[in-house]
Amino acid sequence: MHKSLFLQVALFLPIASTFAFSSFQFPKLFAPLLPSPIDINTKKSSKRQQQQEAILLDAVSNTQNGKSATISQQRNVLNQVYNLEKEYPCPPISALVSNEDTRQRLDGTWFLQYTSPSEIASESISDEENIQPPLQQEKIATNTVWKVENAEDGITTQKYNAKGSVSAAGINVDVSKKPPKQIIDLSQTTVYNEVKLDQGMVRVGGTFRLSEKKDNRVVVSFQECKIHLNFGIKLDLGFLFKLRALIVGTDENGWLETTYLSDRVRIGRGNKGSMFVLTRDEGDVTP
Repeated sequence: MHKSLFLQVALFLPIASTFAFSSFQFPKLFAPLLPSPIDINTKKSSKRQQQQEAILLDAVSNTQNGKSATISQQRNVLNQVYNLEKEYPCPPISALVSNEDTRQRLDGTWFLQYTSPSEIASESISDEENIQPPLQQEKIATNTVWKVENAEDGITTQKYNAKGSVSAAGINVDVSKKPPKQIIDLSQTTVYNEVKLDQGMVRVGGTFRLSEKKDNRVVVSFQECKIHLNFGIKLDLGFLFKLRALIVGTDENGWLETTYLSDRVRIGRGNKGSMFVLTRDEGDVTP
């Protein structure tokens, strides 16, 4: 068994990107958290909104899931993301899942097309600006920088410099070759992430709950980690999550905020400061 595979095992923390959801069991599980009915938009995206999404997807294309994105490209993507988040903010998750029309926007399979930090590290800016002419050094407005608010107890918010990779429990996985798949099942309140590697496939998942601290956030408890190798061997490493829970006192591993949602595109922000762009159609973005 290749040691490199174990080093790549991880969860594509999706908490997200898709935050806690629930099903028709949902009202039972989260009744205390459900707010009064909220008037949410159930209409299809406007032409302007579709154009803005197209600009974003074009910006993230040919960046190997963000791995090869330059500082200038990262700034452009973050500005496009901010514009969508500001103009079309995601309603509370509880309101989305309680409406049959809008819950369908969240439920099902998504593809992670781009990952990056929500804030560009100053040292990265310095390195690139040293080799770029001043006129090419685009700036990103300070008010567009996303910050963690009302962090969840027992879940780290230490920043992770995600560029074409995902991380969980200190293990990083390169996802620059093929977008990972994220499967949300509202009827079971579960989320699973599938990452295809050269040697096989990793599937990580678990249950989620609505956050009591932010209405667009879900908190995930990962319980399953399975590795299927190309030559037939299957490994179940779910016990590692149980061991972690015993050590830290909780089985909750991370959280994700859904900051923008349409029938085509979902944008999420994770507890480590990462920003995610996901699409319904794997072919919407050129790797």
